[in-house]
Amino acid sequence: MVKNGSTLSSRSQSKLWIILFVSLLLPGIEEIHGQQLRVESSFQPPSITIANNSVYKIIIHGSQENPQGSLPQIPGISISNSPQTFRSASFINGVPSVRLEMSFQIKPKKIGTHTIPPWTIKVGSTTLQVPGSSIKVVAANQEDKIKQQAEERQKEDLSQASFIEFINPRKFLFEGETVSGLLNLFIWDRLPVSRIERPPQKEGDAFSLTELRQPQEKRNQTKYGKTYTVFSWPTGLTAAIAGQQQIQFNTSIRVRVKSRGNSPFTSPFFNDPFFGFGREESLTVKSDLVNIEVRELPMIERPDSFRGAIGKFSCRSIPDSDRVSLGDPIRLVVEITGTGNFSAMPAPVLNSNSNFKIGPPAFSFEGNEITMHEGKQLFEYILTPLKPGLISIPVITFSYFDPAREEYFTSKTINHPLRVDPGETWVDPTPVQQQTETSDFAVSTTDLFQTENEPGEWFQNVKHKTAINSQVFWSLQSIPLFCAIGLGFYGWKRKQSGRDLFRQRQSILKKQMKESITFNDASLFFRATRERLRLEIGTFYKHPNPSSLSSNELTTLLQSSSNEEDTISEIEKILEISDDHEFAGTLKDPQSLEDLYKHINNLLKKIQ
Repeated sequence: MVKNGSTLSSRSQSKLWIILFVSLLLPGIEEIHGQQLRVESSFQPPSITIANNSVYKIIIHGSQENPQGSLPQIPGISISNSPQTFRSASFINGVPSVRLEMSFQIKPKKIGTHTIPPWTIKVGSTTLQVPGSSIKVVAANQEDKIKQQAEERQKEDLSQASFIEFINPRKFLFEGETVSGLLNLFIWDRLPVSRIERPPQKEGDAFSLTELRQPQEKRNQTKYGKTYTVFSWPTGLTAAIAGQQQIQFNTSIRVRVKSRGNSPFTSPFFNDPFFGFGREESLTVKSDLVNIEVRELPMIERPDSFRGAIGKFSCRSIPDSDRVSLGDPIRLVVEITGTGNFSAMPAPVLNSNSNFKIGPPAFSFEGNEITMHEGKQLFEYILTPLKPGLISIPVITFSYFDPAREEYFTSKTINHPLRVDPGETWVDPTPVQQQTETSDFAVSTTDLFQTENEPGEWFQNVKHKTAINSQVFWSLQSIPLFCAIGLGFYGWKRKQSGRDLFRQRQSILKKQMKESITFNDASLFFRATRERLRLEIGTFYKHPNPSSLSSNELTTLLQSSSNEEDTISEIEKILEISDDHEFAGTLKDPQSLEDLYKHINNLLKKIQ
């Protein structure tokens, strides 16, 4: 009992001292503004080697408020911008005292004595002067050199744990040229990666890339004396802006770590035997900054038929017939084969003339759809002859720029003769009514004689029974009538389904445009805008394949009707912005996207 009583008395005394301390401290803190403020500064330690770090400490006595001021910058040392702060309160000879400590990390840059001169800070409404302090930096000893070499090896291993390598086949490109490149993501086999969060993304607007699809995986690849797993993405790279340009790629991978101390961001994680059994962290992987010169296309000797094709191509045309009847269409396929910028290649110009009515072409690509750099581009034109006789299919001129030889070349298709027959003579299908011949004379009955049997009733004319009065005739006619009604109903249903498909695609594109405005995604907005203009304008003019229309073909359709010039000019300007934004998006303001969305809706209502 006595022992328990003494314990209770000890606890009561502790509580009493705490209450007494707080009661004395609070009035002192409230009155601390009346005390004199002073500042101290020092380096801890004041002497270090070039391989070690120090701390620059500032102590403010008499206040715990955050000071305001600008720390001087010394050429021989590096001072961090984020200090660690510590606030304390105590009694010194019965007088309450508070203070604020700020510690700045110091990293030396060169050997010698470095001094921070006196400088001023402001605490509340009071301006104080921080006294000057000096630090001495000496040469590194052997232990520091070993430590520094270990840190450099650690940084090198960390930078080589995962990286992106971009392979560009050419040292320079021409504006608008497309080349086939390769992106390789190297992942060290000792790096516990759970997954790749996303394919590599391009930084910068001077180039455009084709879509990155499923990568190719290669294991046991050796580089820098390490074994890697390499993920490769072939891609088509198109230069958009002339000048000295830079390009860089980045991606994110998920890495398993045990703790923050064993994270790949702060330690040699690959030496941790327990690495890979903890949580996951996202690690950003980047490529080196690649400098690429983009040259402008030469203006000298540029042919008039050049429309932006860059590469090495051959061109030919293939008609599906050499003899037709007047009014029957003929299909003409223009085939362009080779290597170059197929993704940005426009259709060759083929205009209507006195012999043919020519519609806008449909196009398709055969070849490497990943890079869109090598293959065959097909443009299909529908030609309708306007007069009979022996006529020629128009010759098509195709010009391109060869970046290897740095020259323009022009290729022409051969002349295809076409025989157009006049066709059969039209015959009026209206039936001719037969006129009943009438006779004004009466048949004489003087030559008639009486037979033994009664001949029956005599008739002036023989009566013919017509098919109109026949039930079998009408039964046979009802069969094609019902067939015609059925075909008409089937056509109406197909037309309704086509309208429903149009409304569905129109609704999806409008939704994409609104979402891009919400997320400020200009690339998605202009891609959806271009598809919507193709859909609505092509459907309005009953084009068989609206999604295949190019910007020039859309303008031609608008000009073929009675649309206003201002409307055509505005739509053409929006199409140019959409095409250019495939290479460099310049409109970033979400308010501008919203205004442009309303303007596009008004323009589509004016189409006639």
